[in-house]
Amino acid sequence: MTDTAQRAGFWGVLTQRDFRLLWTGDAVSGIGNGVTTVVLPLIALRELEASNFQIGALASAVWLPWLIVGLPAGAWIDRLPRRPIMVIANAACALLFASVAIAGLMEAVTYGHLLLVALLTGTATVFFQAAYHAYLPTVLDEADLVEGNSKIQGAEAATRVIGPSIGGLLVATVGLAAGLLVDAFTFVVCSVCIWLIRAQETVDRGQGRREPFRRQIALGLRFVAADP
Repeated sequence: MTDTAQRAGFWGVLTQRDFRLLWTGDAVSGIGNGVTTVVLPLIALRELEASNFQIGALASAVWLPWLIVGLPAGAWIDRLPRRPIMVIANAACALLFASVAIAGLMEAVTYGHLLLVALLTGTATVFFQAAYHAYLPTVLDEADLVEGNSKIQGAEAATRVIGPSIGGLLVATVGLAAGLLVDAFTFVVCSVCIWLIRAQETVDRGQGRREPFRRQIALGLRFVAADP
């Protein structure tokens, strides 16, 4: 696969089916996350007349899980297959955003509902991202990992700009509730892409299962602190 990627020129590892599916799924999911950052606060503002503090709390709720569950999530994912975690995380996001869209169509949405969805989808995103980056060596040879990571980071940077723009366009053209349904659909597409990957995980996690969570977290922190 490495020789093939080198001969492919500009496209490189994107010529490999499994990486292309993984990359596409993450890019589509990233667009969905960008749409969320626009649509959820707008629902709170336009439908619920939320205060500035409430809108700020809603925006913060999406990122709060990174501080609370980021380290435990990484240790836990080391003990489990990564692909099912990614599929489940995206399915959870799709269902949660669809619930807000349905509540909006029924004029039954509440601020508590929005806050809960922001927290839960933020948590699901933590698990997805941790599993996603750990899963990359399953679909690429070691020699292709640098290029693969480069393309992933490029796509993630692009979706941070494109996602909110699409969110604004959706709100202007189809409305808030329909915009969230489109958002939910992006996570379904991501799940399907990941499920279609043929590569099988072969990482031995037996040692990880025997070690306590706190020891695994401490090992990870020490590794980061000691690496220049």
